[in-house]
Amino acid sequence: MPIRTAAPALVGALALAAVAAPGTAFAATQPVKPQITHAAVTSLNMGLTGKVTFAVNISAKDAKGVASIKALPYSLAAHAVPTQSDVAKEPGSSLPTLSRTATTLTVGASDVINVAVDRFPNEIAGTYGVAILVTAKDGSTTFEAKGASYRWTRADVLSAKPTAGTVRKGALLTVKGLLDRADWNKRVWAGNGGQVVLLQLRNAKGAWVTKASAKTAANGSVSVSVRDYASGSWRLVYGGNAVSGAAVSGSSYVTAK
Repeated sequence: MPIRTAAPALVGALALAAVAAPGTAFAATQPVKPQITHAAVTSLNMGLTGKVTFAVNISAKDAKGVASIKALPYSLAAHAVPTQSDVAKEPGSSLPTLSRTATTLTVGASDVINVAVDRFPNEIAGTYGVAILVTAKDGSTTFEAKGASYRWTRADVLSAKPTAGTVRKGALLTVKGLLDRADWNKRVWAGNGGQVVLLQLRNAKGAWVTKASAKTAANGSVSVSVRDYASGSWRLVYGGNAVSGAAVSGSSYVTAK
């Protein structure tokens, strides 16, 4: 199942969109359980080129020592959460040890992804949970079905251009733009239709204020109009969603007189 050398369980399961089947969770009987002190997995927003680092880091402590930490990723969209038994039985759920003391254990790994070479499919974009199982040396366990979460999103790019550089005060100003999203399958930028884009004006205090909004057409194009009463810089903003990264256009100054 693993497709990479670093963090094989997490990256491999993610790339294959693996989701563990529900099972019967083991109920720990020890009154004192190990404690998860830190859990982090890198969220990535990837276009078509460049390199990004995917990292996993999980720490736990127990007065009698931590024997092992296991982790298993799953798609939150699939609504199938791994149980403690699933994580314990998964052969690839163990991560390399980074550090160990008498009472603590830290596991994890990092991997540099060459986006142009690795070519992940569009289907793996989304939000993932990570089920974590910690076992102490005395046999007690701690299980968190969502001990961490992360997102892999397809990058978006957004352009914006006002139809005029100067308008009469109170006249209608139109800003046109194009929202494109990385298509990992076809290796091209393609229009991201049906998305809400905000038109913002930078006020005198330097803050960006939303003045209007519109949805992109099927090809990703968008046109937003608003009455302009003051000179200033305008831009378009896209907030992203579960599978698409956020994007902000460059700004353009429009004089109102």
